[in-house]
Amino acid sequence: MVLGIRPTVDFAFKKTFGSPENVRALIGLLNAILKFQRPIEHVEIRNHFNYQEFAESKPIVLDIRCRDSSGLWLNVEIQVAAYLGMIQRLVYYACSMYVDQLERGQNYSKATSAVSICLLGHRVFPETC
Repeated sequence: MVLGIRPTVDFAFKKTFGSPENVRALIGLLNAILKFQRPIEHVEIRNHFNYQEFAESKPIVLDIRCRDSSGLWLNVEIQVAAYLGMIQRLVYYACSMYVDQLERGQNYSKATSAVSICLLGHRVFPETC
């Protein structure tokens, strides 16, 4: 039975991949995209999907922040429509995955790698495809 729910809709994407009960789906998505030599086996979602918060928030794409057992920070973003400033927004989100790790007074050497994955519904750089 087809439910008519599109997985590219922010709400459905966040519920599917950003909920702790669906962490295996998120791990599968990350491994399918990243194809690391050693697959990701565990992640901790750092911004759990919360229906009430989502329902009251600005209707924009919300990222999925998680951290794997090796300390790698990951961000998964979905954006189906192109708009002015989108590239800057995606770069900003990617950078925040790195800089948000440290608190005042911490040594920069404590920062670990961060990966930002952007699933887009259009080509950003058509000349490369």
